[in-house]
Amino acid sequence: MTQKELFINASQGATNCKIILGIRMPDETKEIIINDNVINKVDYVCSKYDDDLKMYGVPIQIEEFLFIKK
Repeated sequence: MTQKELFINASQGATNCKIILGIRMPDETKEIIINDNVINKVDYVCSKYDDDLKMYGVPIQIEEFLFIKK
């Protein structure tokens, strides 16, 4: 199973949740993003990131993700 498939599976039933993403930036620093619009963020990730959760055309990668109840 790819990282993207794991991400999509983890998002199922997460409508009343927040998403936390650990993102490795091009300068090798890490950013943490917290978003409470899970459906839009999942759609965004699915359209902009490949199966390894690397952003198309940019050296940015989602290394960790977590869905937590609001």
